[in-house]
Amino acid sequence: MWLLLTLSLSACGLNAQTFPTRIVSVPTVPTNTLAPVLTMTPRFTATPIPTSTLIPTNTLPPTATPFIPTETATPTPEPTRAVRGTVNNRSASVRLRAGPGTEYETLRTVPSGALLIVIGISSDLAWYNVVLEDGTEGWMLGELVTVPERTAVPIFATAELTARAATPRAAINLPTRAPTIPARANTFTDILAYCDLSQFRSEANKVFRPNQNLSIYWTWFARTAEQIQDHLDAATYEVQLERKDGDLWQLVRKLDDYDNYRTALTRAPNGRPEVRWFVPIGTLEAGEYRVSYRLTWSRRIEDGDKSFGPGGDEEINTGTCVFRVR
Repeated sequence: MWLLLTLSLSACGLNAQTFPTRIVSVPTVPTNTLAPVLTMTPRFTATPIPTSTLIPTNTLPPTATPFIPTETATPTPEPTRAVRGTVNNRSASVRLRAGPGTEYETLRTVPSGALLIVIGISSDLAWYNVVLEDGTEGWMLGELVTVPERTAVPIFATAELTARAATPRAAINLPTRAPTIPARANTFTDILAYCDLSQFRSEANKVFRPNQNLSIYWTWFARTAEQIQDHLDAATYEVQLERKDGDLWQLVRKLDDYDNYRTALTRAPNGRPEVRWFVPIGTLEAGEYRVSYRLTWSRRIEDGDKSFGPGGDEEINTGTCVFRVR
């Protein structure tokens, strides 16, 4: 941009000398142009959705939380593994004695081949403490018993075995239906009601004299005393004694009074609760006899292994036992 400047000078009078006028171009001084200032445009932010304001409610006063104690489970001891044995063939039969020695009473004779559960052996290794298949406990001379796992048999002091022979098994009290006779082991003159079953062959084919007082017995065991009681409440036994007459069996007597001859609950050799019945039948005349046994239940029960009664694994339990008197 150019600036035109006219300078006029005036003097007194018209004849004043005139000077030429110089036109000076004044260059324009550039001004500093400020750089544009960048301004940050705020991003769009979502407008929060209004939330409902909760209406305050009355706060209930705290209540005491009842303390419910929990039962601490008592560990169940592991049962001792059963060691099995057999009566060997060194003799046709072996005496089962009430104690570890020949001075003890003979409970019965056991035929060769009979199966046994071996509980222990005397410290002199001469006598085995054994249990027969029907649960009868006693002692046998060691050399007449074959035990494949002899090293697994616990060794007891002879004094301890003697004490076992003299001490009856401890009874377990039941809440109802009290026992009617003391607990005891069976003897030779006790006839197992279902001795003809294969697992009780050592009890089969017994022969008695006419002057011997006889009893018929049977047992029941379970895993708990409560299961035994459940059985007692639901079971009905139908047991009768018959005598052979030609080709027929004639009724001699029904053992309907069996509940008058039930023992206290005891521990079987395997550690389970067990109850027995010993019903006396007195002396019999010479002849061939049979026990007929039938067990039913009014409802389903359990023994810890199987169920019995209506809808159970076994609804009816039956057996027989043939024996002779001569």
